[in-house]
Amino acid sequence: MKLLRLATIVALSTTVFAGGSTAVFADEVRDVTTEGQVQFRAFDPDEDGDGEDSEVINPDPDGPDVEINPDIPGTTGPLSIIKVATMNFGTQVISNQDQTYSMVAEMQQLTGTEGEDNKVPYVSFAQVQDVRGTNAGWDLQVSLSNFTSNTQNNVLTGAEIEFVGSRIQYEGNNVANAPSAHAAGLTLSPTTGARSVMTASRGQGAGSSSVVWGNRAELNTQFEDEEIETVLNNAIQLSIPGSTAKDATNYTATLSWELTSTPDEDGPEEETPDEDGPEEETPEVDA
Repeated sequence: MKLLRLATIVALSTTVFAGGSTAVFADEVRDVTTEGQVQFRAFDPDEDGDGEDSEVINPDPDGPDVEINPDIPGTTGPLSIIKVATMNFGTQVISNQDQTYSMVAEMQQLTGTEGEDNKVPYVSFAQVQDVRGTNAGWDLQVSLSNFTSNTQNNVLTGAEIEFVGSRIQYEGNNVANAPSAHAAGLTLSPTTGARSVMTASRGQGAGSSSVVWGNRAELNTQFEDEEIETVLNNAIQLSIPGSTAKDATNYTATLSWELTSTPDEDGPEEETPDEDGPEEETPEVDA
């Protein structure tokens, strides 16, 4: 307001010349442009240690309104895994034939409710947050350990998980920035090592990205069928050879999810972390 008043005074002042007084008026001003500015920086744990935790963004916006918590409470880092899939393949009858089992659909709590009765089947997904502001790219990989037990036949030899199909849910206005999902039929076993399930090339992946497994319509149809006791997600399946000896017990495996920065050789370089600083732990989720 002070600057506006000063401009008005200048425009209406007069100039006195020798020989008389002459009023000088500025030309009419109908258009003025000014500049607005905002600067962003990546989250810094030292400076922003009291910042709010990252939130899971529902990757099925047309699905039920559910509350999903991050896998690791307190996650705030600029490049982080926010949520991954936990896989349960249910209770099966021992068979000497090759078998494939779909995973039990993950259940999520309806927003504003409590209790198991208010949980609904939901698609499985892995979500990455990238708010570094470097557009350097990243790669989300997952590896699988053996399914083991404490019994005589303690390893399910030959067991492998297949990601039958997937889609990408990118929470950004520019679809060209969306990362890429794995090819359909990606298999995972203790012998394959880590496999990429979602990859952002240089210039992609800024913001929140999810690789999603499952079909909401199929899940809802099963859930509404009173004769179906267990809702299955057919997008993720476990295959076990019939020749593998199986004991009547529970076998568990570990899915290890790892997120790495993979900038293009011409892309921006990230700052090298302090050698004496704490190392970031890779989240691990039991199958």
